[in-house]
Amino acid sequence: FWLKCPGSWLLLDFLFNHTVRSPCKPAPKPPRFVKMAMRMTRRLLSVPAVKDFATYEAMKTSGTTMMVGFFNAHFSTAGKMYQSQFESMAASYPKAKFYTCDIDDVPMAAYDAEVTEVPSIVMLPLGLKPDGSPYDKSDMVVVAPELARFDQVLPRAKSVIDGTTVIENPEGQKPWEFDPATGTTMPPHQ
Repeated sequence: FWLKCPGSWLLLDFLFNHTVRSPCKPAPKPPRFVKMAMRMTRRLLSVPAVKDFATYEAMKTSGTTMMVGFFNAHFSTAGKMYQSQFESMAASYPKAKFYTCDIDDVPMAAYDAEVTEVPSIVMLPLGLKPDGSPYDKSDMVVVAPELARFDQVLPRAKSVIDGTTVIENPEGQKPWEFDPATGTTMPPHQ
């Protein structure tokens, strides 16, 4: 959208109030409090993004009671639509560690979490069951869209989180070990 004017080109500015301005005149600066408000909202609403497998593995010993991951891909429209709702759901569960993961960036994490479709939410309880036995990988729950019902992934994941009781392990969590039989990681043998 270029418009010709005497001596210069005008640029339609989509970044600041959709105003038309000349490139020779300086752009008006937004008020300082607006910049701070935008910066604060981005920080508060975002959950950490896993960018490598080591970060994913380190979360298993972070001392939280549950890992809840939103596995997505850059090509998934449904994932883009529901990621903000996942981030707002994270505020409801302070004891759980929420994260997002792009399956193309960290395919080993997606394989370890047994993700077969995006977007999927994976819940991995860490700690002890109410009977005192430790949770392991067989207790991991993967909520994937069934029959392309993407709108049901978040409510189903929320009900799984609400229905899982985790007791913190007083000994702390130990690093998980690589299992050559499955090609994934498993909790340390007790």
